[in-house]
Amino acid sequence: MDTKGTVLIVDDEQFIRQILGRIVKREGYTVSEARDGIEALEMLETETFHFVISDIKMPRMDGMELLNAIKAQHPKTKVLMVTGYAGDYTAWDVISAGADHYITKPFKNTEIATTLRSLHTRSATKLPPGQ
Repeated sequence: MDTKGTVLIVDDEQFIRQILGRIVKREGYTVSEARDGIEALEMLETETFHFVISDIKMPRMDGMELLNAIKAQHPKTKVLMVTGYAGDYTAWDVISAGADHYITKPFKNTEIATTLRSLHTRSATKLPPGQ
């Protein structure tokens, strides 16, 4: 099956991973899931992901630590940060740290889909053919 690319969804809440997974699959992407930043980094060691959608507040390794690691080790991967704790970090903090976009919970399904389309369009010229 031909897809637009691969997306890793990182959130400690299974319900949120399932919702995001449905939205992303409807947009034509292959989806993988991780429960936290450590699990996500392990997956990034063995698989290539075009996009990562990550929560910020998670146990073991938070999303900001994960973002820093992704940008250092996988600079071409686009990162969309999602948080229910907008007071912890401002959008400016998150974008300055290297995130490609920032959305607060509760989010609208269309907001996730539109953002993913926008990130895909911006990176489409940089992806190898067939990726």
